[in-house]
Amino acid sequence: MPGKVEVSRVALYRAMVEQALDALLVLEGEHFIDCNPSAEKMYGLTREQLLLCTPLHLSAKTQFDGRDSLTAAAAYIALTKSGQPQRFDWASRKADGSLFTTEVALSLLDEDGRQCIIAVVRDVTERRQAELVARKKNEKLRILLENFPGGVSLIDENLRVVAWNNELLRMLDLPPALFQGQQPLAREVFEANIKRGEYGEFSAASDEKKLAKLMDIIQSDTPYSYERTRSDGSIIEVRGVPVEGGGFVTTCMDVTAKHHIEQEFRKQSLFLKAVLAHMPQGLSVFDAQLQLYLWNQGFLDVLNYHPDTIYQGVPFADLLRIMAERGEYGEGDIDELVNTRLQLARQFQAHQFERTRPNFHTHLVQGKPIHENGKLQGFVTTYTDITELKKVQMALSKANALLEQNIAERTTELRHTQDDLMRSEKLAALGSLVAGVAHELNTPIGNSLLTSSTLQAKTQEFAQKVDEGNLRRSDLNAYLQAAQHASELIEHGLKSAADLVASFKQVAVDQASSKRRRFHVSKVCHDVIATMMSKIRQAGLQISMDIPVHIEMDSFPGPFDQVICNLVDNAILHAFEGRADGHIQIQASMLDQDRLEIRFTDNGVGIPKENLSRVFDPFFTTKLGQGGSGLGMNIVYNIVTSLLGGDIRIDSEEGSGTSFIMQIPLFAPVNDTD
Repeated sequence: MPGKVEVSRVALYRAMVEQALDALLVLEGEHFIDCNPSAEKMYGLTREQLLLCTPLHLSAKTQFDGRDSLTAAAAYIALTKSGQPQRFDWASRKADGSLFTTEVALSLLDEDGRQCIIAVVRDVTERRQAELVARKKNEKLRILLENFPGGVSLIDENLRVVAWNNELLRMLDLPPALFQGQQPLAREVFEANIKRGEYGEFSAASDEKKLAKLMDIIQSDTPYSYERTRSDGSIIEVRGVPVEGGGFVTTCMDVTAKHHIEQEFRKQSLFLKAVLAHMPQGLSVFDAQLQLYLWNQGFLDVLNYHPDTIYQGVPFADLLRIMAERGEYGEGDIDELVNTRLQLARQFQAHQFERTRPNFHTHLVQGKPIHENGKLQGFVTTYTDITELKKVQMALSKANALLEQNIAERTTELRHTQDDLMRSEKLAALGSLVAGVAHELNTPIGNSLLTSSTLQAKTQEFAQKVDEGNLRRSDLNAYLQAAQHASELIEHGLKSAADLVASFKQVAVDQASSKRRRFHVSKVCHDVIATMMSKIRQAGLQISMDIPVHIEMDSFPGPFDQVICNLVDNAILHAFEGRADGHIQIQASMLDQDRLEIRFTDNGVGIPKENLSRVFDPFFTTKLGQGGSGLGMNIVYNIVTSLLGGDIRIDSEEGSGTSFIMQIPLFAPVNDTD
């Protein structure tokens, strides 16, 4: 019957509502009009109490999204009434005020214009807490995976890649699309790499065999480890560890740099062994405990150790004992000899010494401590057989002694030769001086001779007139005047000759003797220029001197004369070629109370720049075969810088003349010549 069926259906729905584990609430307007027992149990309220409540009585003040409950509830109810069922998390409140998390589903019941909201509420507090814990664990796992220094992946019991990090994708250059939004099967990853030509370690196998080999590895229950050389040349070390219940944790490390370092280390080790084997010296390295760590064959050869006595870790004391027992350290108690050297070694101080062994071989022993980060690590020592070197050094020492003796002899000969050349140059200068003086004497003496002859003729003529008795007063007066004039001329000529002879005598004596005395610079310069006037006039030169008469020196006038003579000769020979208006000026001035500056300046052609540094070199001349010996300026330099104790420099510009500037002490230094 229709009525019975309808009642049964209502009863059935009521039974379902009553037995439902989720809380069911019917909302009409602002109040609940119905609920089930699960709702009473969930909120801790009776049915009557619940039917008096509004949604706000069963809610927290604010919701998870930050909205207040009234605003959030109104929004969800409005959407539900518009025909859009809602499902959301809701912060609920029990009768005792405690809060808990619920999942709420709202649906609209519209019957004959009457709208009600059916709310299905499930307590998800424990589930959300479990999810939160799981998320935290997953986040920690993700942080761990992303900060792992290599690639890492987790394959579950179904052979699906369920976890990985970005370093794995980068390192293996895996296709990103394979991992986006899904957990690929390990087979799919292997197949993608095989198609790209990866897994070169299985290059001899077909693609099917490669895949089968890889699947066998991850399906086994034993750890595995192998290296992959990728197509780009990088080397990946793959390690897998089985997980209880099925699956594998796989790690990948890029060991390309490690392989390169290992290869370089092996290469360097090979080179080190080759160097040690071919070193001419013996070498040993002891650690901080004075135990042998490293050595070469030269160590055994130089010190004559038997190979059986040398091994890594042998104490230094044992090796000292072997040497002591062989008499290497001389006579004495063996233990005392060993302990003495052992105490020195324990100081770990750098040392170097030579030791002649009983076989007459001499060894150079050099030791140096090894430090790392400020900490003593050991001691390295080299042993060099220098027996032949010692022989060569002795022979070289003898050769050097003989060479020094020969050099001394040749130097003495050279000095004698130089002295002879300087004497020859002096004699040549003196000869030139004599010739000039002789020419200068001819004029006053000749004039005096001519005047005396004329006076003699006048006297004879006067005497004849006296004898004849026809002497007149006018004749007497004429004779007296002629005699007076002749006497004056003869006196002037002879006085000039006498002055010239005196100057020449002084210059000649000074240059011949080179004795030290006090003299006035002005007087000496005038004397030497007077003796050279014939040569100066013959060259068509003008010479002027600006020398204060009060300047007095305690020095060597002879060498000083020679300096002036050589400078004049040098100017005549070199300075005025092609010039008719040559002029030489000699100036002297005091630098201070003890030093004099003399400038010898000409207005000649100057000295080429490339010759300035060679002017004072012996035998350097630009007039070889034309009167230049190359010794004049060298003599000037030697006299000024050694005997007179001064210095000399040149100031010259080609085409604008030359100045020789000498700075000389008024008191010459005392030397062996004195």
